[in-house]
Amino acid sequence: MVGELERGSVMITRRLGIWGSAMLLLLAIAACNTQSRTDASLLTGEEKGENDQITLRYSSYLLDTAQAGKVYFDAIAEFEKLHPHIKIESDFIQNNNYTAGIKIRLLGGEQMDVFDTWSPSLFEEFRALRSDMYLDLTGSPFLKEFYPNSLLPVTVGGRVYGAPEVMHSDGLLYNKTLFDRLGLEVPRTWDEFLILCRKLKQAGVIPVAMDAEWSTAQFFWGSIMSDNGADAAWTKKLENGQIRIDNPVFVDAIQKHRDIIDRGFVPPNWKNLKHEQAKDLVGTGQAAMIITGTWDIPSIRERNIAQDIRFMMVPGSVKTVPNINVGTYRVINSKTEHPEEAKLFVAFMNGRATQEKLAAGALAVPSVISAPMDRTGSVSSIAAAVTREDATLYWPHTVTTESLQVKIQEGVNQYLAGQPLATALANIQRAIDEAAAKRGK
Repeated sequence: MVGELERGSVMITRRLGIWGSAMLLLLAIAACNTQSRTDASLLTGEEKGENDQITLRYSSYLLDTAQAGKVYFDAIAEFEKLHPHIKIESDFIQNNNYTAGIKIRLLGGEQMDVFDTWSPSLFEEFRALRSDMYLDLTGSPFLKEFYPNSLLPVTVGGRVYGAPEVMHSDGLLYNKTLFDRLGLEVPRTWDEFLILCRKLKQAGVIPVAMDAEWSTAQFFWGSIMSDNGADAAWTKKLENGQIRIDNPVFVDAIQKHRDIIDRGFVPPNWKNLKHEQAKDLVGTGQAAMIITGTWDIPSIRERNIAQDIRFMMVPGSVKTVPNINVGTYRVINSKTEHPEEAKLFVAFMNGRATQEKLAAGALAVPSVISAPMDRTGSVSSIAAAVTREDATLYWPHTVTTESLQVKIQEGVNQYLAGQPLATALANIQRAIDEAAAKRGK
């Protein structure tokens, strides 16, 4: 505690030096008292005066109406109402520019208090800029509210540095209305999946709506990686050189994906399709399944509300493992001048009430254990997957950095588009080796 007070005093002296040593002592005592307060007293903000108002800058890719609607802005407004001494300055960065935008702000020394990451690999990408990038949240009472598995991607050395939002899963969405009409059932094994695809093709229906957008394919072969036993420990061995990319776990996954293309189970013009066009095929009943994540259910339903769109895991040859894809992790910059207020904001934004609203609109599953879940319809199939004890982190997100993850995905995409397997594997291995060499510098 003494060390904390000394560091706190240095910072306070810079900001409030003219107040004198007496005021410093009072503030130091108040800082100690803050550590012992309950969350309830913190949430009221009762000890803040009108002259103590602060501003937290919140940077996110979620703050546009297309992705989040009013939920985030309504939550921010409600937080400010509950805590009139805290003002939230929203900093929206376009999705495509988000990684670069956050890096520019961090490296440029701009005020950044709270910001979002959309994957564990992006979490690591930012952490690579500075080992102490994130504020340590370990021991914060609100962390007890989340499913333990949902915290693993932001846990480093047993310390927790972020809070999860709603949970999705990846693999296939299917048109249950079409399945029921044709008397089809969700397959449990890879062989059953191939039989299903043959039946659909014979019925004049496209089995799997696949598109050419670079980020789409990963949700299929990446899911098979989980079925094959790939996890964070496996990926660490891959990046450390203990395992090569020609390992059967990886090769089997991408060959299974290439197989459904070669068998004609995807649109013949898939290389020219955008993801929105693939969603059209499923929403209108022209295709039975689509490669994507569960976040696409609402937008596919909009094509035809009479179609019942559900989620299914990509079945494996031996076992089928559910994966978790948390849409967003909220983190706090360790250099924030207002750590306690930032924690309040994260606890509120990722708390049960806000997550319930997000889950209702996105047909997702709250990562808060106590939040009620709709066990009927589309959400039931998602909840059944992500809340299983053996649910694992979606494989591509176990790759150390966003940059390497993208290079692996691009290498697989080239193989799926017709490149020889040996060439694709060599290119991917080169990217892994280069990333390892860079880490070693």
